[in-house]
Amino acid sequence: MKTDVDLANSLSDIAARIVHDTTQRPPRCGSVRVVAIDGGAASGKTSLADKVYSTFWATERHTELIHIDNLLDGWGDQFTFWPRLRDGVLARLANGQAGSYQRYDWKTATFTGEIRVPPTDVLIVEGVSAIECCGDRAAFRVLIDLPRSTRERRWSERDGTPLQPEWVRWLDAEDDYFRTSAPEADLLLGPTGP
Repeated sequence: MKTDVDLANSLSDIAARIVHDTTQRPPRCGSVRVVAIDGGAASGKTSLADKVYSTFWATERHTELIHIDNLLDGWGDQFTFWPRLRDGVLARLANGQAGSYQRYDWKTATFTGEIRVPPTDVLIVEGVSAIECCGDRAAFRVLIDLPRSTRERRWSERDGTPLQPEWVRWLDAEDDYFRTSAPEADLLLGPTGP
């Protein structure tokens, strides 16, 4: 797969491109334009999603952001959360209604309160398998493709500890997913240099 944009570019420039390109497309989830930001763990999805979110707001478009990690039921729920997003949020937004989901608390290992997602101009869904989970409701799809060794290093640096066994299992499952899924993206981000 050819990289469209090098991640060495500024997040502001990348976010501006995503906002521009998304607004040139029709909504595919009722009146909501869904942006799916996908990629492996520690690839930079959350940082990019946060920048895209603030860039949309700067254009006076009401925007909501869902981090897929908040939908998971712990370490064993990496790819089985899809009905919670599809039925609880996307299908309801497509019908002009507010969606909702139970937020997972990683510290207590339980679902806590309900998060309401009101009808909005833009919904950003960020996380592993976001493209496939959002399916044809996504108006714009971004895939961040970084080597596993880079993501392992970034994860350890971010969390301040060496890779833990559950992280390795998580990364192995992601590798299997991306090897068999190959999500189609409108914009592929990654390193372009040697």
